[in-house]
This record gives sequence, structure tokens and C-alpha cells, in this order.
Amino acid sequence: MASGDLSGLARRFFEAYGNGDLATVRSATADELVAYVTNADGGVDVVEGRERYIERLPDLRSAAGQLAITQIVEIDAQQVLTMVEIRASRKGRDLHNFAAFLARVRDGQVTQLWMVEAQPAHSDEFWA
Repeated sequence: MASGDLSGLARRFFEAYGNGDLATVRSATADELVAYVTNADGGVDVVEGRERYIERLPDLRSAAGQLAITQIVEIDAQQVLTMVEIRASRKGRDLHNFAAFLARVRDGQVTQLWMVEAQPAHSDEFWA
């Protein structure tokens, strides 16, 4: 992809997720997506396939959630790193967390996605 295209894809992907636009999230990810998602222990769960990944996403709208992109860095022609900040409230609890996502892109779609979360146990407890 040309310079700037990776940043645009990352912005579309995360803004769509933050707005609950799962159709755009789907269009930005490949069927064969492999995602490495932070779990409560700070380890990684491997999620294979676009639909399995989307099923795993928490619904920010159900928690008055807000997602803000704080930084996007294009690493090379196929990789883009995105830092996000998430705030949400539900069931009398608040979540304020940060996560970084490294995406590998091919043919305009995310094929691999690595997630690193600042407070994985807190996030897991919040969404449980």
C-alpha cells in the first residue's frame, strides 16, 4: 500500500469499531485474519478468522464507550501500529485503558493483528 493508506485503513478500522460499525470492521479485515488478543493474564489468545474475531469484540456502545486514536505509525509498507484509549462505564464501574495494535496488511485488508493492552485484568473484569 502507498504511504498514508495504512494510516487511513487503521483510522477507518478503529473509528468504525468505536462507532459500532461492524460492517466497516469486516470490510477492513481479511477472512483469514489471525488476531493475537491480550487475555486477562497478560498472555495472548489466538483468534483465527474474521468472524471469530468480531464475535470476540466487546460492544462499546453497550457501555457508553468511547475510543480515541492517540497515535498511528506506519512501520513499513505492510505494517501499521495504532495506539488507542478506551473509556467506558457500565454496571457502576468505569474503564479507562490503553492498547496498542500492530496490523499486517495485504491487499488493503488486515491479515494479522497483535494487541497489547495496558491493564488486561482490569479490562477483563470490566467486560465480564
